Amino acid sequence: MNKFKAWIIDVFNVCKREFHLASRDMGVMLFFLALPIVYPILYTLIYNREYVHDVPVVVVDDCRSTTTREYARRLDASQYAHVIGYAANMQEARQAMAQKDCYAIVHFPEDFEECIGRGETAHLPVYCDMSLLLRYKSILMAQTDVTASISADIQAEVMQIAAMQGLSADSNGGIVPTVKSTSVPMGNTAMGLASALLPGILVLILQQSLILGICMLAAGSRERARQNGGIDPQAIQASITATMTGKALCYFVTYIVPTIYILKYVPMFFSFPQNGHSLDIMIFMIPFLLSTIFLGMVIQRFIHERETVFLLFVFSSILFLFLSGLSWPQYDMNTLCTLLSGCFPSTWGINGYIHMKSNGAELWQVAHPYGMLWLLTATYFLLAYIIYRYTPAKHH
Repeated sequence: MNKFKAWIIDVFNVCKREFHLASRDMGVMLFFLALPIVYPILYTLIYNREYVHDVPVVVVDDCRSTTTREYARRLDASQYAHVIGYAANMQEARQAMAQKDCYAIVHFPEDFEECIGRGETAHLPVYCDMSLLLRYKSILMAQTDVTASISADIQAEVMQIAAMQGLSADSNGGIVPTVKSTSVPMGNTAMGLASALLPGILVLILQQSLILGICMLAAGSRERARQNGGIDPQAIQASITATMTGKALCYFVTYIVPTIYILKYVPMFFSFPQNGHSLDIMIFMIPFLLSTIFLGMVIQRFIHERETVFLLFVFSSILFLFLSGLSWPQYDMNTLCTLLSGCFPSTWGINGYIHMKSNGAELWQVAHPYGMLWLLTATYFLLAYIIYRYTPAKHH
């Protein structure tokens, strides 16, 4: 009992020391507080429009029929596209696109109306500038909506003519009855980029800011040791487990408020999907924070200068973002990337959080990423213990 009591006291002293060092280090406070507060707002303000409106479009009408004029009118009336005018030919239209006067060309071929009149499939080429996928998405949505609308009107007219000719509903006279389909988006109800990407990026911000703050504290300790004959005057003499537990307790308590703010209130402010239970999400984030903390303790062994932390931030953020599956699906990655992605808490944290927050999954439904986070917690705790065990205590 005396040893356990002494261990608890050491944990408290280490935790108190870490709070003291962090609160007096502007660089650490920048990562622990300023970055979690500012970055989510900055990212969401940039992407909050969800999709691009009124993308400039040029029409090349070689058919010059009533249907093509109606199609162009409805395309212009769409919220996604804006028809800025007609081009005499494709060469003129391509020149307008090259000069960035427009970002899409809709080309009606000469036989467009004739194919419709014969009941054949009419082809409508659309040329898009792929320099920005958001513009391509808007053009695609506008074309899909207008095409469906025009097709429904044509089919209704055909059925009306069939009815006037006395065709029975049973025989149909070869006419296919109209079937109305309704699209019901699940999870990302806005079908926008912000609702798809930002929930995952919010989790990544938590991981990056926490790791970078931990690494900066360790770099500061090494700098103090170099200035004082190899000994950090702020170090606490304690066992390895007490040192690790005290530090982890400090970081975990520090990140309770930023985690609630980022994962609950930021999505609420910007009307992101709100389908998950807050308690389940907070329970899910416990192993995420712990695994991130111990990962930071592993990485800090390789950080000797405070400036190196900023290089780590620039390099690792892009890596973690791609490996998480946000920008490219994990099932299409090669085996090496898939295995590598599973080694980082952000991958499992992002997948689990999106399932819960966007799709309304409960904690038991994300049992696999939840279990993987606990496995990473144990793994990185063991690695951190080994590093502390074979690293002189004066550096801690």
